[in-house]
Amino acid sequence: MSVKEVVIQGMRTVSPLTSPFFDTLLAWSQKYRELRFLLPAGKQFVYDQYLGQFQVNIDTTFPIEAEMATGRYDLKTSAVLQKFITADATVLDIGANVGALTLLMASLTPHGRVVAIEPGPSTFARLQANVELNPQLSNRVDIYQLGIADQPGVLYWQEDANVPGNAGLLGQDGIEVKVKSLDDFVPQLSLERLDFVKIDVEGMEYEVIKGGLDTIAQYRPILYYETLESFRVNRGFDMYNQIFKILQDLGYRQFAIAPHARTMEVQNLDQLLSPNTLAIPSEQVTEG
Repeated sequence: MSVKEVVIQGMRTVSPLTSPFFDTLLAWSQKYRELRFLLPAGKQFVYDQYLGQFQVNIDTTFPIEAEMATGRYDLKTSAVLQKFITADATVLDIGANVGALTLLMASLTPHGRVVAIEPGPSTFARLQANVELNPQLSNRVDIYQLGIADQPGVLYWQEDANVPGNAGLLGQDGIEVKVKSLDDFVPQLSLERLDFVKIDVEGMEYEVIKGGLDTIAQYRPILYYETLESFRVNRGFDMYNQIFKILQDLGYRQFAIAPHARTMEVQNLDQLLSPNTLAIPSEQVTEG
């Protein structure tokens, strides 16, 4: 456990003591983001200034939603989306959770389209509620309760006991959810273009990409996929270098993410230099 993680864990331990001061602490968290870890669990409200323009449901039990209550979510990923998503883009958010990044994508694509995919029943319900709170998005945000894998079937959705709101499909029990491959799912969308795909699926990135090779080859989207060493260890095979090789064979160059959305090209994923990796079709790479 890193020093930062120890500090965060310590802050969460004392968070129940802060409940009487919630409104003040929330206001300070919106100025100083690290203070969000002091927000007590179980506080529920509608926040009307997410990204300065959206209404969202907040339950501070869920770390994602506690962060959304600061007004923004995942600053590093947000910077990447802002850099690479254009106003007329078509975007897939695979593993959308409650829509923290879906809503950012929608703000970046006033003339485009966002397709958000989330398999978990309870999480999807919160995603749906957040989208419905913002009716101005009805013509450009579509949501689907579905898992994406390498083949159609049924998998088991199971929430992480230690991180409420996080869940995966790699277990042998849980709630049954329907899954499709990307190549089976995308044709039903009748897309004219596909520009950017965000993949955050708790260790199943390999299956998502493996099941979407025809889609990737046809549309040549930029891919932004999660790369955490803990998932590689838990899966027991070098899934990230397998992804790297698959995309390399399709003519993609791949990049680690540095601060301020700067990119550093990598030649393999032996060592993961950032929590997410960006894959860009070689014809779209601009040097410097």
